[in-house]
Amino acid sequence: MVEVIEYLLVFGITVSLSAFSVLILGGSLPILGQSQAKAQMDEITAAADLAALKGNTTLILPLSDASLSCSQGVMTFSSGGQSLSSSIASPCSFQFKSVTCLCKLVFFAQDQGEVGLRVDR
Repeated sequence: MVEVIEYLLVFGITVSLSAFSVLILGGSLPILGQSQAKAQMDEITAAADLAALKGNTTLILPLSDASLSCSQGVMTFSSGGQSLSSSIASPCSFQFKSVTCLCKLVFFAQDQGEVGLRVDR
């Protein structure tokens, strides 16, 4: 009888710890995805601003089903169900949808100071 009680206690503690671990990971994984998208957006925006100043900038990022567009100085980046927008210092005009690759993003200055983007896969 004592062995059955011990077994039930060990089993109950194991199940409780497993459920607690799943709850913690389930809550933290979306936060990590949001942090990654924000960090990528910051890198992309900085590269576009630098291209406006220096002429061109290259950035290598792993993207998965991401969309990147820019119009009238407002850059929009969507990845993992999250969409972020940020303004850049120069006018811009480009749009890429459903990009999945280890991508080489080449930002370059066009005529009249407009920033363009070429994606090499």
